[in-house]
Amino acid sequence: MGAYFSLRGEGEWDQTVSETMHPSIWTNVAFTPLSRAQKMLLHRGGDLQFAFPGGIRQGGDTIQVSEVVDLSLLVGFEEAAGRLFSALLVRAPLASAPHTYSRAVEEVLLTAPGARPAKSAELTGKASSNGGGNEIFSGGMSLESLDKEEPPAQVTEWEYLLLYAVKEGVLAFFGNDFESCEEVLRDIAAHYGELPTAANASTSGASLAASTRVKTAMYPIGRAPPPVGRVFTELIDSDLKREFAIRCEAEEQSSCTNCVVFCLRMMLGMKMSVRGWEIQQICESRPDLGPLVGSAAGDAWEQLWRRVRT
Repeated sequence: MGAYFSLRGEGEWDQTVSETMHPSIWTNVAFTPLSRAQKMLLHRGGDLQFAFPGGIRQGGDTIQVSEVVDLSLLVGFEEAAGRLFSALLVRAPLASAPHTYSRAVEEVLLTAPGARPAKSAELTGKASSNGGGNEIFSGGMSLESLDKEEPPAQVTEWEYLLLYAVKEGVLAFFGNDFESCEEVLRDIAAHYGELPTAANASTSGASLAASTRVKTAMYPIGRAPPPVGRVFTELIDSDLKREFAIRCEAEEQSSCTNCVVFCLRMMLGMKMSVRGWEIQQICESRPDLGPLVGSAAGDAWEQLWRRVRT
């Protein structure tokens, strides 16, 4: 990005921002609902609920955010086109209180070819002798109670939770080290405008391109005040109701969002903040970024900070 600003002015950067494609799971963000062990999507238009004590639930998936978390801003700078990316990093500092991700697991019944599918009573236990379909089973459960049971789920524990806003919603990534979270942002920025395929995502060439074209910087924001999970749920739910837009007019700001605005609203909702001059200082302290990047990124961030509200 330093090379970009050494050759181009602020006007060209504004044009680049205006012409930037929306980050989408269908074009330039690697995500598939068939592989959700470490990554899930809180999608727009879906019903988001709070799950006690600190959970964000959508469908059969639940993220329980740790009661004690440190927030950091993770910023990515794409070298060639001068693009800016932003994600919120949520770390659970206590090993005894990690984030948990409860992922719904569908049960699939396998039967031999030509075999008769089992009936409900055969799957869940034998019915009582009078044959009543809604009678109590030998295990003390009825069909009605079985229908109300929670589906089986796989629960995993994580130290890091990365939140990144895309066109379809908010992408949540789980990891146990900072480097894996940083790589997610690098991958999005490095493959921006490219179709995310298994081939280019798995090759060492793609990783090399990400490391050379994309620079990342992390700014620690601080310890988030409680209740973290409930506030996160309310803020994300509000953001999912907004329209994704790379740029919008000032009067439309309240109804629009993007990756940077999402991070700003999350911080403001937690009574925390990062100012433009702080972004500028980070860039100026990095030889690979420098004062030109710091000035442009800091000014852009400060303008949004003054305009964006939760």
